[in-house]
Amino acid sequence: MNKFTELEYKFAEQIESHIVKALPQLYGNFVEFRKATEEEDHRFSYDMVFGMNFTISIRIRKYKYTKFADLTIRSKSKFGGKTEIDKIMDGMAQVYFYSYMNEAETDLVKVRIADVEAIRTLYNNGKYTGPRRNSDGTELIAFSFKNIASVGGAIYKYDYI
Repeated sequence: MNKFTELEYKFAEQIESHIVKALPQLYGNFVEFRKATEEEDHRFSYDMVFGMNFTISIRIRKYKYTKFADLTIRSKSKFGGKTEIDKIMDGMAQVYFYSYMNEAETDLVKVRIADVEAIRTLYNNGKYTGPRRNSDGTELIAFSFKNIASVGGAIYKYDYI
C-alpha cells in the first residue's frame, strides 16, 4: 500500500459521507430509474428499478495547496508509464473526489466532486495550466475549479476553512 492509498483508507468514512451528500447532484448523470420489465415484475416481484453505478477517482492533498483553487492531475509519470490524465482521456473515470486535509492531517477541510467529463472537455480545449514539473521528474497539469464549473462539471462543494 502506498502513502496515497493510505490516505484514502484513513479518510474513507469522510469520503463516503461527502459522496452521500452529493448524491442529489449525481442523480442526473449516474442514476438509472426505470419501470421494471414484465419479466422482472413477474419473476422477481418488483415494479421499479433504481440503480446507481459510477467510478470515483480520489485525490487528497495537503493543506498548503488550498490556495491554488485547482484540481491537479499527473500528466507525466516517473518512468514513462500511463498517467492519470491518459487514463481519464481513455474514459476510465466518471467522478473525481478532490480534497484537502487540515494542517494536522486529521480531517478533510475542503472537498470538490467533479464530473470527469468536464475535465475531458477542458483538456481537449486546452483549458488548463502547466505542466508543472515536480522534483521527481513527474509533471502535473491543473484545472481551475472555476473552469470545471463553467462547463457544468461542479457536482459538490464543501468548505470548512
